[in-house]
Amino acid sequence: MSRILVTGNPNYEGLCKGIYEAYNRNRVEFIGRWNDWDLGDFEKVANYAKDFDVFVNSQYGPNNEQVDILNAVYNKFERGHIINISSTTSYWGDGYSPENYLQNKTALDERSKELCKNVCWGNSNIRISNIAFGQLNSKSQKVKDDRRKISLQEAGQLVKWVIDSPTHTNIHYIALDPIQTDL
Repeated sequence: MSRILVTGNPNYEGLCKGIYEAYNRNRVEFIGRWNDWDLGDFEKVANYAKDFDVFVNSQYGPNNEQVDILNAVYNKFERGHIINISSTTSYWGDGYSPENYLQNKTALDERSKELCKNVCWGNSNIRISNIAFGQLNSKSQKVKDDRRKISLQEAGQLVKWVIDSPTHTNIHYIALDPIQTDL
């Protein structure tokens, strides 16, 4: 059974809550500002993460922190699975735009893509996956507009599906948005 570490807060109405619920509030540990973890201390995060089987890089930082955490954890992991949580903002090239958001998520996607090659065509034992969500039904997105959203439960189940995927395959990239028109 995999030990899973996630950056973010399972008590906030966001993706981490969906992941926590997907695992029935078991097997998953969360670190972030909410429980006094300084995610800017990349070395400390990486040293802690290296003892887990799965690391979910979820909590966004405006100064490219997700890429820095990815690099630090990747350098400490010997084997396992790193899942980066991105945004379809980078897939589409526009959209949600707080300062540096598009650039940071695009950099995360590019670094994930580079590292995926190492497990499939190189000699790394670290699987790398990248999931880009658009319009999650999080607390911050609910107040923005009345567009359709992806439920936190569905998003959490998708992350679980990637974690539970066969270890002889690498799921490189998944991007999803809710359909806004009636089919």
